[in-house]
Amino acid sequence: MKSETGNKVKAEDTLQSAVTLDSNTTDSPNLEGTTALLADAPTLGLSEEEQAELMHEPDIGPYRIIRRIGQGGMGAVYLAARADDQYQKQVAIKLVRTGMGSDFVVRRFRNERQILASLDHPNIARLLDGGTTADGSPYFVMEYIEGKQINQYCDDHGLSTTERLKLFQKVCSAVHYAHQNLVIHRDIKPNNILVTADGTPKLLDFGIAKLLNPGGGDQIGEQTATAAGMMTPVYASPEQIRGHSVTTASDVYSLGVLLYQLLTGHRPYRITSPLAHEIINAILEQEPEKPSTVSRDEANDTATGERLSASTRRLVPASHLKGDIDNIVLKAMRKEPERRYSSVDQFSNDISRHLEGRPVIARKDTLLYRSAKFIKRNKAAMLAAVLILITLVGGIVATNIERARAERRFNDVRKLANSFMFEFHDAIENLQGSTPARELLVTRALEYLDGLAQEGGDDISLQRELATAYQKVGDVQGNPLDSNLGDSSGALESYGKSIAIREAVVASSDSTAEDRRALAAVYALRGTVLWGRGDSEGALENHRKAQAIGEALLAENPDDTETARTLWSGYLRIGYAQAQSGDIQAGVESFNKGRAIIERLVAADPTNATARRDMAVNYSAIGEALVETGEDLRGGIEYFHKALVIDQELLKASPLDANAMNNVAVDYSNLGDAMARDKSTLADALEAYRKGLPIAEALAAADPADAKVQRNIAIFNMRIAGLLAELGNKKEALPSALKAIAVLERIAGQDATNIYAQGALVLSYNEVGLLLAKSGDAAGALENSRKGRTIAEALSTTNPANAELRALLASAYASFGRAHAALASGQRISEAKQLEHWREARNWTQKGKDIFTDLRDKGAWASPSYGSPEALAAEIAGYDAAIAKLESAAKR
Repeated sequence: MKSETGNKVKAEDTLQSAVTLDSNTTDSPNLEGTTALLADAPTLGLSEEEQAELMHEPDIGPYRIIRRIGQGGMGAVYLAARADDQYQKQVAIKLVRTGMGSDFVVRRFRNERQILASLDHPNIARLLDGGTTADGSPYFVMEYIEGKQINQYCDDHGLSTTERLKLFQKVCSAVHYAHQNLVIHRDIKPNNILVTADGTPKLLDFGIAKLLNPGGGDQIGEQTATAAGMMTPVYASPEQIRGHSVTTASDVYSLGVLLYQLLTGHRPYRITSPLAHEIINAILEQEPEKPSTVSRDEANDTATGERLSASTRRLVPASHLKGDIDNIVLKAMRKEPERRYSSVDQFSNDISRHLEGRPVIARKDTLLYRSAKFIKRNKAAMLAAVLILITLVGGIVATNIERARAERRFNDVRKLANSFMFEFHDAIENLQGSTPARELLVTRALEYLDGLAQEGGDDISLQRELATAYQKVGDVQGNPLDSNLGDSSGALESYGKSIAIREAVVASSDSTAEDRRALAAVYALRGTVLWGRGDSEGALENHRKAQAIGEALLAENPDDTETARTLWSGYLRIGYAQAQSGDIQAGVESFNKGRAIIERLVAADPTNATARRDMAVNYSAIGEALVETGEDLRGGIEYFHKALVIDQELLKASPLDANAMNNVAVDYSNLGDAMARDKSTLADALEAYRKGLPIAEALAAADPADAKVQRNIAIFNMRIAGLLAELGNKKEALPSALKAIAVLERIAGQDATNIYAQGALVLSYNEVGLLLAKSGDAAGALENSRKGRTIAEALSTTNPANAELRALLASAYASFGRAHAALASGQRISEAKQLEHWREARNWTQKGKDIFTDLRDKGAWASPSYGSPEALAAEIAGYDAAIAKLESAAKR
């Protein structure tokens, strides 16, 4: 790399790599008696023999190894370059040697890989590729970052206080983005942040990061104590040290320690011994000095042996830190998580307020303080008007009081929206028995917001915050795209309040494009909730309002890809709502409008993986609509094939990406569903399902706790069973169906509220019931069909407004009827018993038909895969004929 100064060191010397190493000789010393605490395990690294062996086989996938640049507990990191001459690019490759890694190490490796695959931010090192070596060792490829540790960069470039704060805010942006994607880093420290020559910081090393999945807990299932054992104590929060639950507040603390070091050249605690208990006691018991008062003379950190900067204090005078900065840094580092900033975004925003001369959250809110801030921001005007101020002092005091009150309200709403509704709610949402507490939280939040809204006046900033808070309350109440309380009516009311406020803001003279975009987003949310309630007309109305805003914004700025993508997703929502209302042809037209947008985006940037995946989604939507019309089955299959080709290419480029694997599995499922509708392609459908099943099984093996991928295995097995039965192979069909039931019963038993698993279980019971009936097992047939019917009835009773669950119930009734019909026609039983079964078959099928008819009359469309009034009417006619024949025979 090019050298800017004579003492500049290479990237591999300042940071072992752009990907995680599990120990660091600088920041993670071998503390006596507690080596596990720091995961400093050099004996787990590659031996010289292993290194030599690797060098004999210098290629890893399409990359040629140049040299090793780091080594740690999980493996080693190498500098490499493309070996196939496709293009010239140096990368960092992290390799886990299967012979040296435990199952836990491999799980951590996969966890890091999955986290990196989900993050796309300019200040986070990017995952480029991945795969498996010839000997079965997993690896992944990261961008190779040429730069310096952030603290060294600040000193070497002579950054001022303000420049350091602004650079730090870029790091905050990366961490906040990770938090928004449910990732807690847990190891933020200077040598995990490199700054490139152009001043761009890059956050690295997600090796011990925590992924908060919807089910709660760590994705890889690591124990808290184990995770705590891999941290770097001098940057770890008190709760990490204690082994307590880690939240986003822990990253806030570590960022506070980092900022302390950037501004003072020292860490916040006086640690004079490398012994573990000394470090732990300092973190748990000592109160850090104010940054402005640090005056230590030691050149070395005796706890780690790290050389500390002697130039930081010269570049950052104590006078620059006294007051706001002291308070900001110390607030981020408070021992109690609840007393820190509620989010990294709030932390960064307080720095912005300081830089802009506005009052900060971390400073005690007094009239004198706010007045001083006001004067500092308006020096020229204050000097020119000093005589007038003397005569109007009473009015100014009153104005400042009102200003203080408005700003306190503003901050209260921000705390409520960003902390109360996110931090507190998210902390309890997965706790058993927490639903009453979450409901109470929403009730109190609405009471507060409603009261505040009455006093909001014309403060445009406050109105924006109120609209955001109502929107977030609505999300908690009933956003079907996220964890919610199931209160769709409450969600619609909260979204309505947010919309009313945003409409007023958009109508004001201070309106911005972002205000219009925010209004469109809430329209879309309300449309999604209405769609889930079966109100397709209301859903369409709201989605069209959102689209109108998006179309206007795009017309103003045709090159705005973000708006174009938002518009594309809106067309998909409209298309789905139109299809649900029964107008499938209109849905296809909307899908095609979206297709035109996404194909244009892909043409503009063929390497954009996100756009290509969106295009595959669009093709699948068109395929599904064409298949459901029943008029263009071949056309639908063709679009499913297009989606499959794209997703297979994306998977080939990122073979370790679980989402890419799942997308291919879904494509095979769609193809199977479509081809199963044509008697001539039943064998092709079976082949598609059999290709999708191993992918679903691989995903489930990688993440056994994910109920969704487990459910997919069951669905594949269930559909394979149905096709085998239809093709006359009942012997193989039944085991596949029983596999599906075993998986679904386990998932449903773990979470009785998982309506998707419960619904799939209903379909599996129906399938097994029919198979048993055809094989002559009358008791087994009725038992399984009855189980499916009972679950469907419970689901529909609990969710009466859910059109899909109503359709599922209708399907269960029809299946129960078919079990009776199979028993009536396939057994050597008396005519009286046959008549009894035929009448039961007619009775239950009529109940199913009545539900489908009611759904259609109300405009609530459900997939024909569940059934239709016409199809069930034909079945009833057959049952009536059988009944009439037996009744006629009985009279003779």
